[in-house]
Amino acid sequence: MRDLVSRYRGRMSSLAVVAFLGGLLEALFLVIVTGIAMALVGDESTIGPYLGQTVSTGVALTVAAVVLVARLAFNLVGVAISARLTADVTRDQRQVLSRAYLQASWAVQQAEPSGRLQELLTSFVTRVTNAVQTLTNAVTALLSLVAFLGTGLFLDPLSTGAVLVAMAVVGAVLKPVRLRIRARAAASARANLDFADSVSELGSLGLEMQTYGVQHRFTRTIDDLSREAAATQQRVQFLAGTLAPVYMVMAYAAVLAGVGVLSLVGFGDMAVIGAVMLLMLRSLSYGQQLAAASGTLTAAAPFLKGVRDTAQRYAAAPAGGGDRVPPSVTPLVATEVEFAYTADRPALSAASFRIDTGEVLGVIGPSGAGKSTLAQLVLGVREPTSGSLTASGVDLREVDRVWWSARVAFVAQEALLFTGTVAENIRFFREGIDDAALRRAATAANVLADIEALPRGFDAHLGERGSQLSGGQRQRLSIARALAGSPQLLVLDEPTSALDGQSEALIRATLRGLRGSVSIIIIAHRMSTLDICDRIMVIEHGTMTSIDTPAALRENSEFYRNALSVAGIS
Repeated sequence: MRDLVSRYRGRMSSLAVVAFLGGLLEALFLVIVTGIAMALVGDESTIGPYLGQTVSTGVALTVAAVVLVARLAFNLVGVAISARLTADVTRDQRQVLSRAYLQASWAVQQAEPSGRLQELLTSFVTRVTNAVQTLTNAVTALLSLVAFLGTGLFLDPLSTGAVLVAMAVVGAVLKPVRLRIRARAAASARANLDFADSVSELGSLGLEMQTYGVQHRFTRTIDDLSREAAATQQRVQFLAGTLAPVYMVMAYAAVLAGVGVLSLVGFGDMAVIGAVMLLMLRSLSYGQQLAAASGTLTAAAPFLKGVRDTAQRYAAAPAGGGDRVPPSVTPLVATEVEFAYTADRPALSAASFRIDTGEVLGVIGPSGAGKSTLAQLVLGVREPTSGSLTASGVDLREVDRVWWSARVAFVAQEALLFTGTVAENIRFFREGIDDAALRRAATAANVLADIEALPRGFDAHLGERGSQLSGGQRQRLSIARALAGSPQLLVLDEPTSALDGQSEALIRATLRGLRGSVSIIIIAHRMSTLDICDRIMVIEHGTMTSIDTPAALRENSEFYRNALSVAGIS
């Protein structure tokens, strides 16, 4: 918490000053009111002496009213500071997390469970915000308590000192409970993350769930996870909730003991003892707030740590890149490139090839052979474990990422669109792509006619994740997105695997029209998609076994011949 609020020192200092001054005003008000009450009971017209001075009850009433209004003003200022602080913390924590994640390497992003970032940005940040709100309340209570105790020490040092000792004892007694809360809260944080990850994963399997009729098993799994998360949360809330009432009972017991001692030894000045007792009783309410805040902050500690550690983990693995700008993307040359996700399991080894300007290279191989890994290496989102990839002689690890990203495009097997218009999906948050570029890209992707058939054309809203388009339309729109930036290198990963024959024919026509002007890498299982390729690379079990023209591969690659045979191509 200290690390979190360190950047808001000025605001916290202002809150502390306002809380302390407000506490002094409240203590002064209680002292004056007690004096007035005692004067009225004793049928006297003055109160005091305070600091050697006595004042009439009428003046005292006026001063009390002014002090009360000033206390309200300080309260409102404190509320405004607290509200601004918590709002800023919410915004800043979401910015820190989202920026760290979005600027992290693709390896880190891909390794994160689905739904993890959403859980962190919502429930975890909400817990952090609540913790900061609790902290501001605790600061107000603490400084008000200090003001009350200071006033009490001024009026009667002995009695107030005894109360301070009693409060210290109570705090020490409750320390084991706070430690227990922290341990339970850590378990609750883990349970919440597991619940979010599992729900996100199960939610993506809706079609399969309906097909196999296992809704009851899905329901049971989510119910079990919900019960576990709720049980850990209940234990944390129970322990945290016990702090305040236990503290209050023990503190009242201490006051009761103090009153008993005073009755035994005797005490003459009833106005002073009345004021001290009133101050101490009011102090107990602030002490109770501190006890409750202690429990809440202890329960929030794992969430604070989770947000901080996750942001640091993202920031520790930023996306790569340098500051060099090669003359062109091609020739793209791979020399003995190897990549391993784990040290004992290489995904790709000994890959050497060259892609020239305008060349179309196909990549085939069995599932899990390393084709998608090759695509990620070529795109520059992963770095080779050994070997090198160069663009016009410059190692990709040294190439400026902004320059590279503006000249390389990617079309995934599953066309992912976001909620928005056609134009917004093709632009994909990139500046400098005008309406003319949108039309050129849509024309090249053979999707312009489909767009113009929509009620508002490029301004048509596609619904959530492009749900209003067919699979073939979404894929061709994804190709238009890739072409809108006029790339020099286009990488397509299984672009037609889930499409019907007509949609595949349209995409093949698109790729044929790009041949010679854009360097293209096509990863495909459908051999019909590769009929425009100048050369084809064969990857088997993580090793590049062949790279040659289709005609030559018919002679020297058994895998290629078998693939043609399976596809029914003579």
